[in-house]
Amino acid sequence: MKALIIMDMTNDFVFEKCEHEGKEYEGRLVAPLRKTIVEPIEALVKKVVNSGTVSLFRISKDHYDAFTNPELELKVVELGIDEVFMTGLVDEVCIYHNTLGFLERGFRTNVVRGCTAPFDPEKGRESLGELDACGTKMVDDIPSDIGVILLLEDEHDENSEEIKSGSWPPHSMKGTPGALTIKPIREALESRK
Repeated sequence: MKALIIMDMTNDFVFEKCEHEGKEYEGRLVAPLRKTIVEPIEALVKKVVNSGTVSLFRISKDHYDAFTNPELELKVVELGIDEVFMTGLVDEVCIYHNTLGFLERGFRTNVVRGCTAPFDPEKGRESLGELDACGTKMVDDIPSDIGVILLLEDEHDENSEEIKSGSWPPHSMKGTPGALTIKPIREALESRK
């Protein structure tokens, strides 16, 4: 079973400001190149949902490593996933650590070119180069037989040590529109059969 992984394509990382239920919300961890990957990821989602029945799961994380939530490992084993295609934000943090997490667990692991973006372009290139050296394949497209889409999305709250102790601005997005998958991708996901 193959899975498309969409990492952190939420309002807080993509939009400087967004509106939700009549209120304006300010994104606090906006990645500079984030808008360049919205349409390519949306196109991949449409390709997957138009190719047949696909399962969709959202697994929240409050750490850059989604495997700190045991639900992720349980879900991929339960579904029989053996190959993943990584997309989303950001190359030198979540894409890097989670790609290594899948590699270390024996998954065939791919990063889809043009569907990830860094905070810092130089650090992003270095991270993708290290992943390539570790055995990750850099691919230009995804196969048509993907059966699962996994949304791995930050839901930091006020008690998250990662946010308070790192170089990230302190913030809380649990239960806010910042934690929602961005609208173009959410709408493409909602069109699945």
